Amino acid sequence: MHIEKISGTFGARISDFSLADLDDESFRWVANSLWEHQVLVFKEQHLSTASQVAFGQRFGELHTHPSGLGYQDYPEVLVIKNSGKKENITQVWHSDVCCEERPPSISILQAIQVPASAGDTMWANQYEALDRLSPAMRDMISPLRAVHRGFKMEAVHPVVRTHPETGRKALYVNHGFTKQFEGMTEEESKPLLDFLVQVGSSYDLTLRHNWLAGDVVVWDNRCVTHYAIHDYDESPRQMQRVTVIGEKPQ
Repeated sequence: MHIEKISGTFGARISDFSLADLDDESFRWVANSLWEHQVLVFKEQHLSTASQVAFGQRFGELHTHPSGLGYQDYPEVLVIKNSGKKENITQVWHSDVCCEERPPSISILQAIQVPASAGDTMWANQYEALDRLSPAMRDMISPLRAVHRGFKMEAVHPVVRTHPETGRKALYVNHGFTKQFEGMTEEESKPLLDFLVQVGSSYDLTLRHNWLAGDVVVWDNRCVTHYAIHDYDESPRQMQRVTVIGEKPQ
């Protein structure tokens, strides 16, 4: 196996490695690499649905998406198909389904069919986003909690959360689900929320992946956000995602 960094602050590409037949030692290496790099890219794995599910289960109990867009035999696998530009909801920085009390921790996304040279996904490093803020700003936001809303669900989570594996603190707000700060109106919250998301998606805190069919990317929702670019009009694009139920953010 070979691992190489793919951006200045986070992310790694792993080659000469198969996710289909992991033993316990190999899985521990993958998990430790994820805690270190936050996003892992595995090229052209072509996992069966069963293998993708089995890989996800190594991290913990799997999450079923509230949209219900899973396979009949695998309801925990979210099927993401292009429904056209007007129906696209992914072009916003977000952390997966953080409107739940126990939002997903790990996401595992596989490309099934992708348009040529389009349909990239971007991720942003929220450890570095928090570190980039001034000490006074960090002190101000650390006690705050934010209201996350979506899919007819609502949850309140800390604006700064501590990662259970690394102990590092990360910014935990986004434009996909975060609506306001607890005790404030949406209008009052908007300037600060917009500022934090802007800092958290600064170009030099991001990485971008151009998909090939069979690619698998694993990321940690507790310390990164992501943004799927729809620049392929009506071309077919199909992905399938497995997510792991996380702990209540602290």
